[in-house]
Amino acid sequence: MTPIIDGLLAADVLDGIRSRPLPELRELRTRCAAVESDVSMARRLAQGRLDIVIHEARRRSGEGVAGLLYDLPDILSDEAANRTPGSRPDVRVGLPGVVGDELVDRLEAIASPVVLSGVQHLGQTELDELFGRISEFEQGLSRNRRQLHERIDAIQSEIGRRYRDGEASVDAVLSSDES
Repeated sequence: MTPIIDGLLAADVLDGIRSRPLPELRELRTRCAAVESDVSMARRLAQGRLDIVIHEARRRSGEGVAGLLYDLPDILSDEAANRTPGSRPDVRVGLPGVVGDELVDRLEAIASPVVLSGVQHLGQTELDELFGRISEFEQGLSRNRRQLHERIDAIQSEIGRRYRDGEASVDAVLSSDES
């Protein structure tokens, strides 16, 4: 998707994980987490744009404003149905990195705010094609996000194993620049 994502998702990125120095693993985990954050942000933007296209399709099918108003809380919330009353999602928002900027630029090329603001003027074929392009982009981001999570989990597991097996110690981290 981007050179940075491709590099982190390369088949060999975790090769030799058991023999790599702890600082290197931490740095790799940090890079993966930062890129995952950018991918997640772009994915949420894509999902919001899909919602706009879907609601236009619903409007055309006769669900109209009533359907939109009924679904508006779900559109504006983050998995509202899965949260308990009064809870807030664990969403960390920071400035996007280079990957985030690149992904947003790609999304803008697919479905800019200008296009979305005039979605009601698109023909049905154009609307269907727009949905397909945004959906394909979002699915690619979802795959990348899952793969990044797998990388982060593998790295975290190796770091945890080292502490558990005594190959690394908290005291060493606290007394050195290794952290």
